[in-house]
Amino acid sequence: MANDISGINSGRTQQSGDRHVHGAKKSGHSDSKDHAASTSSGSDKVTLTGTAAKLKEIEGNLTEQPVIDSARVMDVKESLKAGEFRVNPERVADKMLNFESAFDK
Repeated sequence: MANDISGINSGRTQQSGDRHVHGAKKSGHSDSKDHAASTSSGSDKVTLTGTAAKLKEIEGNLTEQPVIDSARVMDVKESLKAGEFRVNPERVADKMLNFESAFDK
């Protein structure tokens, strides 16, 4: 069974923070005052801080990097096959501790 919800909030204005949200008009047309408030004058602009611009650049560089370092994978495979792969337990422990401490910050 379908419920008709077309009349909900049809004429009320809801305020949230510093924004005004106007309910839908039944005629499909808004009056000129509402229309003028909702249109942009074309002079709006966004300026990024230096940090934000740098983060955007880093993000772009990261998307160009492969997810898997194929050369490293091949080196490890060859070392394993040759029996030359060695695990440095101190390095593994240090990496694990650094990883865990990153969550504490």
